Amino acid sequence: MKTYTIQAKESGIGTIHDIQGCYDREIRFRSGCKYAVVLAAYYGGKGYTTHMTENETIQQSAKCNCSHEIIDSDGNGYEINVNKLVKI
Repeated sequence: MKTYTIQAKESGIGTIHDIQGCYDREIRFRSGCKYAVVLAAYYGGKGYTTHMTENETIQQSAKCNCSHEIIDSDGNGYEINVNKLVKI
């Protein structure tokens, strides 16, 4: 299992849509998982799902009705462009 830590942000900086919160967030990638759909820190709780493929990740992102970001196990951000993940 690989873990990526999203560093906490300073209080009063950013918006409620950021995945950074007031505390560090650990994203634990299950064995074989490369991507995570991470909900904005505002929503609290676990707030993420991990996925092995781009297709699974895109499907989960489409189901989200709230602010979120897609990252990989190294912390790189992604956007969806014509059913493909593109590194930003």
